[in-house]
Amino acid sequence: MTYSWQIVKFETRDQTNADGVVLSDAVVRIKWRRIGVDSDGNTGRVVGYTILTANETAEADFTAFADLTEEKVVGWLNTLNSEAAINDYNLKIQESINSLVTTERDIPWS
Repeated sequence: MTYSWQIVKFETRDQTNADGVVLSDAVVRIKWRRIGVDSDGNTGRVVGYTILTANETAEADFTAFADLTEEKVVGWLNTLNSEAAINDYNLKIQESINSLVTTERDIPWS
């Protein structure tokens, strides 16, 4: 099974960090899809949100919204979602695929 993140939407707002610096358009919520594709090409997905805060982010470490990259945001999702949560998402994806995969059969009587 191959898994990936697809970013759907961001919510932002200005946040003041611990040093009193206003960080403009800080990402505070990411809407995402976690997608799994099995070896037969069957696809399953779950949709969710991850909440963020820039309250403890130093100005030098802050990434402006316009400078975000998919790689950076996916890194956040992999870091902010626990391994247990990601495993749970993957299990739900597998269950979704399992419910879709069927076998067509002939009628067992003549």
